[in-house]
Amino acid sequence: MKLAILSGKGGVGKTLLSINLSVVLAQEGYKVLLVDANFSAPTVATYFKTVPNTHTLDEALSKGAVNPSELVWIHPSGVHFITPSFNMVGLDDTTLQSIFTILTPLFPSYDFVILDGPAGVEKDVYYTVAHSDGAVIVTNPNYPALYNALKVNYFVQAMRKPVIGAVLNMVTGKDEVTREEAQSIVEVPIIGEIPYDEEVKKAVNVGQPVVLYNPNAKASKAIYQITESLLGKKLTKARAQGGGESILQKIIRWLLG
Repeated sequence: MKLAILSGKGGVGKTLLSINLSVVLAQEGYKVLLVDANFSAPTVATYFKTVPNTHTLDEALSKGAVNPSELVWIHPSGVHFITPSFNMVGLDDTTLQSIFTILTPLFPSYDFVILDGPAGVEKDVYYTVAHSDGAVIVTNPNYPALYNALKVNYFVQAMRKPVIGAVLNMVTGKDEVTREEAQSIVEVPIIGEIPYDEEVKKAVNVGQPVVLYNPNAKASKAIYQITESLLGKKLTKARAQGGGESILQKIIRWLLG
């Protein structure tokens, strides 16, 4: 399955979901490729405490011909990921099409390809959606973010791709749009809510996905629930309900901490 993670505006938590969803799927035993499709403003690698200057998409474009497997980075969690560098420019249609021409031969080798798309509805989002099987929209429980999410919903539907649902991020439960009203605005089911959680900020600051930094955090438990909603079944290998960390999780936390 090729899943585009989208948002109507930046800063709502799109990459947070992309990263942590990928990790949970890998924990569950799936082979996962995470592509930072926000080519002009990539952040996936930084969540993994990596600043790549080689084996990047723009390096591949400059060479003209490359084995796409050479672009794959492997995180200790088991997630494979691909990223541009921070120097990537010139995102015209030819460049965008060339990127996906390089990438698509890799996709059949994975159970899940998570495309962390750009915010908004510009042409780079078009190419991300075009190479997906469907989308999840991430938004915040406030009117500006929700109506921008609605615009993304219309954009994806116009491309005849399904929007599986929307995720509300940074939910406090105080002085914000309710889940019911949010669902009415974005016109797709709300498949999960990620609460505001200081553990997310701590995890980002040390370059770890929150589900590895603190599997018992409120945000981590919400991401497990969202993963179950997307899979349509309970997780059996990944830690869905908290409890003590596994030995592997402790090792990863120690290595990345």
